[in-house]
Amino acid sequence: MALFDLTVRQHTHGRRLLVLILLYLLPCALAVLLRSLPHPAPTDALEFALVLTLLPHGLAPLTALLYTAGVVSDEVEEQTLTYLLLRSIPRWELFLTKLLATMCMTALLVAMAVLALYTSIYAGTPQFWSEALPRAGGVIAVATLAQVGYCVLFGFLGLVTRRALIGGIAYIVAVEGILANLDFVGRSLTVVYYVRTLSLRWLDLPTEQLRRCQDAWGMTELDKLPSSSTCALGLLGFGAAVSLVSALWFARSEFRVKTPGSD
Repeated sequence: MALFDLTVRQHTHGRRLLVLILLYLLPCALAVLLRSLPHPAPTDALEFALVLTLLPHGLAPLTALLYTAGVVSDEVEEQTLTYLLLRSIPRWELFLTKLLATMCMTALLVAMAVLALYTSIYAGTPQFWSEALPRAGGVIAVATLAQVGYCVLFGFLGLVTRRALIGGIAYIVAVEGILANLDFVGRSLTVVYYVRTLSLRWLDLPTEQLRRCQDAWGMTELDKLPSSSTCALGLLGFGAAVSLVSALWFARSEFRVKTPGSD
C-alpha cells in the first residue's frame, strides 16, 4: 500500500499531468466555442467527434502511454530504482503494484475527461441529466476497460525498449488508428475494436448516433460482433496475461543504475 500510494503521488506531480490537463481542456474549449456560434454545432455531432472518436482513439491511449511507459524507466532516470529493489518486496509484486497504481491513475484521468466533455457538450440542454450523464457513466466503464489493455501493453513496451514513447505513438497510429479501421480479422487484435463493440452494446445511443458510429467504424452488422461479456473478459484476460509476463520479465531483468552519491 505504501508503494501504491507513493506511485500515485508521483503521478500527481510533474509535467505529464499538466500536459494532459491542457490536452483535455482543448476539446472542452472547442465544444463550448462551437456551441456558442450563431449556428451552434449539433450536440450529437460534438459527442461523436469528441467523446466517441477523439477520446478513445487519441486521448485515452496517449494518457496510458505517457504514464505507463515510464513505470520503470522513470525510477531508473531518477536513480530511485535501487532503493525499491533493496526492499523486501518481491520484484514481480513491485512491478504489479506500480502498474496497478498507474492504471488507476490513468482511468481516473480519463473518467474526469469524459465528465468534462459531456458537461461542455450538453450543459444547459434538456438531455444533460436524462441522457448525457447516464451515457457518460457507460463511456467511463468502457474507457476503464480500455485503460487495462493500453496500460499493460505500454507497460511491457517500456520494459523491452528505451524508446517506448516513440514505439507507443507508432502503435497508436498504425495499429489502433489504421489497422482497426480495416474490415478484416486482424482488427480484432486491437484494443479499440473491443472498445467500439462495447460502446455499441453498452451505451444507450440514439438511433441516428448509433448508425453514425456503425458506419464510421465499419460495424454495421451487430450480430457478427463479439458479445459484451466476450469483449470485457477479453480485455481483462489480456491485461492479466500481459501483466504476468511483464512482471516476470521485470523480475529477471538487470538494471544498470547507481545511487545519487556514487561515482
